[in-house]
Amino acid sequence: MADAPLTEPAIAGVLAKVIAFAPGFAGAVLSLAFVETLTIRGRMVAVLVGLLSAIFLAPAICSLLDLFWPGDLPGTVAKAILFLTGLCAMGCLPKLLAWLQKLAGDPLSLLKVKVGPA
Repeated sequence: MADAPLTEPAIAGVLAKVIAFAPGFAGAVLSLAFVETLTIRGRMVAVLVGLLSAIFLAPAICSLLDLFWPGDLPGTVAKAILFLTGLCAMGCLPKLLAWLQKLAGDPLSLLKVKVGPA
């Protein structure tokens, strides 16, 4: 069975999906301006985390905000949320990595409970 050739509407549809997350990608790239200590691999991971947070977290934020927004949520607000999610994900990355490193050293620390006076 031969593969169907890519047509212009199919390519336009894929490009429309990719361009929808351009503000999140731009926010992730802009966040690199605030960090000087990352290696090239760390920068690539930071941009990937920013982009993935814009892809998965921003729509959830937009849906939650849409519940309280009077009328429909404007597209410009959704794009701003995409951008800010990509930008702010970089700020959370070092804290998340430090927590994961601590957790990897002592996984049972999640189960520790203090009993008695502090």
